[in-house]
Amino acid sequence: MRLRSLRVDGFGKLADRAFAFGPGLNVVVGPNEAGKSTLAAALVASLYGLQRGEKERWRPWTGAAFATTLTYETADGAAWEVRREFDRDAKGLRVYDADGNDAAARVGKGRSLVPGESHLQISYDVFVQTACVRQRIVALDGAAAGEVSAALARALGGGPKEDAAIGALARLDDAVRRHVGTQRATKNVPLKKLREEEEQQRRAADDARAALDALATLRERIAALRAERDRTAALAAELERRTRALRAGHLRDRLAALRAYHDDVAALQANRSAYDDVAHFPAERVGELDDAYHSWRAAESVAAAAAHDAAAEALSADECRELGERRADAGALNDDAFAALRAAAAQADAAHARATAANAAAAAARGDGDDNRALALALPAATGAAALAAAVMAAASGAGSAFGAASTAGGVSAQRWLFVALAVAVAVVLAAATVARARVRGAHRREAEAKQHVADAALADERLAAGTVASVLERLGVASIDELARRRERWLALSAREAGAAKCAARARAARDAADAEGTRFDALALALVPDLLGPREARRAAARTRAARRRERDGIDNGLAMLTLRRKRIMGSEDDFALQAEYDALLAAGVEPAAEDDTASLPALERERAELDARAREAERGVASLEGELRGAEETIPDVAALDEALAATRAEIARLEAFARAVELARATVEKRKDEAHRGFARRLEEYSAGVLGAISAGRYGEIRLDPATHAIRVRIPETGAIEDLALLSAGTRDQVALVVRFATARMFAEGLETPPLILDDPFAYWDTARIERCLPVLARGAADAQTLLFTASPELAEAAAAAGATRIGLLDTLSVTM
Repeated sequence: MRLRSLRVDGFGKLADRAFAFGPGLNVVVGPNEAGKSTLAAALVASLYGLQRGEKERWRPWTGAAFATTLTYETADGAAWEVRREFDRDAKGLRVYDADGNDAAARVGKGRSLVPGESHLQISYDVFVQTACVRQRIVALDGAAAGEVSAALARALGGGPKEDAAIGALARLDDAVRRHVGTQRATKNVPLKKLREEEEQQRRAADDARAALDALATLRERIAALRAERDRTAALAAELERRTRALRAGHLRDRLAALRAYHDDVAALQANRSAYDDVAHFPAERVGELDDAYHSWRAAESVAAAAAHDAAAEALSADECRELGERRADAGALNDDAFAALRAAAAQADAAHARATAANAAAAAARGDGDDNRALALALPAATGAAALAAAVMAAASGAGSAFGAASTAGGVSAQRWLFVALAVAVAVVLAAATVARARVRGAHRREAEAKQHVADAALADERLAAGTVASVLERLGVASIDELARRRERWLALSAREAGAAKCAARARAARDAADAEGTRFDALALALVPDLLGPREARRAAARTRAARRRERDGIDNGLAMLTLRRKRIMGSEDDFALQAEYDALLAAGVEPAAEDDTASLPALERERAELDARAREAERGVASLEGELRGAEETIPDVAALDEALAATRAEIARLEAFARAVELARATVEKRKDEAHRGFARRLEEYSAGVLGAISAGRYGEIRLDPATHAIRVRIPETGAIEDLALLSAGTRDQVALVVRFATARMFAEGLETPPLILDDPFAYWDTARIERCLPVLARGAADAQTLLFTASPELAEAAAAAGATRIGLLDTLSVTM
């Protein structure tokens, strides 16, 4: 088979793409996630359809139509086109020949239509194990070894033998299914049915024997129930005799007790007539009358105490007059007005204190200014005197020069000028002191004026506050604020006492009203209980209590009568005294001897025991009847045990025959399988021969001998270092992939000998290969592609370029979005 093109409407991440494939080696190159594995899966799905669980995995990402169109040629030159709509499953598959005619009927087998299986003559499992390398999964799967071996046997000319062996196995399996049945079968299962029938027959025989044993047990139970019935009937007859005698004795005693009852009732009724005057007296209300009496007495005590307290708390006449006077003056001001008045008085006192202090300070400041003024007047005088002295000394100096020119002028002149200089200096100092004192005097004057202003303002505040206080005190006729405070305290004390007296008077009135109400309630109750009596409340209460006592005595007599009634009920029950007398007479007439009075037997106990014996006798009678009916029915339905044993033996013989047949078929099947395995070992040797040369080329001669197990496809190779044949698990991952890939090449070559050559789809098989191994493998791929078209998927641009240089068709997944065919 040679693939020509693939149109992908939508498959995984691929949408609206077309790919053309050349003969021989094709290299599909693209980076990771470019869609190489998706394209490989689309090719396999176009040939074989999607397998279980793959539909959702490969559903288009973009929402495009989930469909592909594959064209290919078979070895006979015929061209085919396979169109698949994967969402429609089998209904979405169409196969056309080169002329565009529907070829589904020619390609399909019965109801199944799998183009890859029809044209390649291998199943999906064989295809993916031999011709298709999934991404980085080069190793063979031993689970499909049987199918692969059968396909290779047919391809290597062993087809008729393989088919004969398979047919023989199928016929043997069919014989087992028809004559014996399989473990999984549910309809045609002869051996299973025979075993079930044997079990049923065995149970039926066991049940029949058990039924015979049960019949014997049943007869024994019937005999025991009859004996129990007869014994119980005899005991019941004896209990009946004793019961009648005891009944007669009880009737005699009850009739005597009934006569005593009538005598006691007559005596109580005669005594009861003496209390008819209180027959309707409500004695139960005497307690209520006592409560009302005690409540009245308590209320009277409370009212007296409250009246005494009210008299003690009342104000005297003088206190009332004084309260009126204080209410007129001190009480004329409320608390806020009085507080404001006291605040004004305090403010006047504070202002007076401030004015006094300010006046004293101003006087002191004025005194300091007067002292400075005297000093200031003395200083100018001293200054003038010093100046006058200086002038005198100057004049003296001039006269001296006129009169004593002949004197020694040098010493006298110097002394004179020194004196003048001192006089001038003193004058200057005194003048400066005069100026300084003038400044200090001005400061003291200004300070005195400021303090005088403060004193004047404080005096004005004092006058204002004092005027406010004086106006209020004058209006109230009170001399001072302290007097007003004392009168106010007296007014508050008298007002509090007045309020307390008012509360006591109110409590006294309430207590008196309560006492009157309690007295009224007592009078109403006394009027209801003893309406024929008037007078003091104590006397009416005593009369009511006396009548209540007589009513209780009458009630005691009534209770005695009620107790007698209960005694009659205990004597008679629900029976009539005439009926009791008639029954007693009938028993005596029947010859029954009444039981003695010292007989301790209880009539109810005897009656219950007799009733139990009667019930047991009846139950035994019913049991006997039921068991006899069961015995008759069982005797009629018990099958023939001998016939059941014969049928069971026949069934067991048939089971033994079928088991022997099954063993014989199993032996024949094992023989055919053995011959088939021998044929498989033959093609396994050829597969080893095909693989050895290719493996030597790829591994640079390191590995050249390979062994393949035809049953499991387990691969072993000879290790050059040890010379031993070892499992692939001991080799590196790259070497294991090399060997597995070589075996796949060999199987494709063997398919070409007798079947349609499948195309090789290799999805990135060189993941663990080094550069040298890949270079050695490329020529092998190229040579193999001459016999079987090969599609190599890789992410390596270098490998793609090297393959293209060797003549391969290069398909770049990212070269263009769509390839036109």
